[in-house]
Amino acid sequence: MLKPFSLELDPYSRSPLLCDLDPWYYPVKVNGELIKLGLGTTSSHDYLLAWQTYRAGVLGDSLLDQLVLEDKTMRDYASNCGYWALGAAQRGLQSYHGIEGREVFIDQGIQLWEAHAQSTAWSFTHSNVAELGPLPSVDISLCIGILYHLPDWQKVLRYVCDNTDEAIVVETRISAAGMQRKYPGDLMFNRIADVGEGLVALPALSEVTEILKEHGWGCVEVLINKETPGSLITDSEKFNQGATGRVALIARK
Repeated sequence: MLKPFSLELDPYSRSPLLCDLDPWYYPVKVNGELIKLGLGTTSSHDYLLAWQTYRAGVLGDSLLDQLVLEDKTMRDYASNCGYWALGAAQRGLQSYHGIEGREVFIDQGIQLWEAHAQSTAWSFTHSNVAELGPLPSVDISLCIGILYHLPDWQKVLRYVCDNTDEAIVVETRISAAGMQRKYPGDLMFNRIADVGEGLVALPALSEVTEILKEHGWGCVEVLINKETPGSLITDSEKFNQGATGRVALIARK
């Protein structure tokens, strides 16, 4: 006797619009549709899911609990789709502005924020964070996962300092002062056009804190995450010994 035929649906099946915006790197649901991560890249869904879960140790609720967010304005430098700021929007953030250099991630952000941030005024700008002109100050700035990608990260951090009133969140890879890192990855995920495939100098923690303090941000708190699991350190990262450490900071005046 034949067994009844049953069709098991792919839990990540979704609309053509969201598929057109691949690759996604953050575990989100948009209009009820689960996003499968990393499609079209060398990074698997499971790896990216584990990586963002690890990063949430210092960028999730434990960070948001330490910020006054209600009725505040926020700018997100190199925002990708604005994933890490969504929790702030759900805690009464007045306005959010994401600056991102890759248009596909702005399109992702529009879909994501339309679905999850109805009570916050939000916008995205397509721009290079290393070449910003005058902007109005905001209460809170996010500078997450970008400094170690930049040839002149010091210039960008000083810009952030001068255009923020209350709190700055910095999350970055760090190393001993002056260490250079060979760029892994592709342009969509782990590289930026300004650097190409050459070398970039990683920030040292002391350099980051010194710049913050020079600009009046004397209260700097270091957020400690658990040690990076070995399964999250890829072969390209092992090649760059000493470049896998990450740190998150909250700076206040």
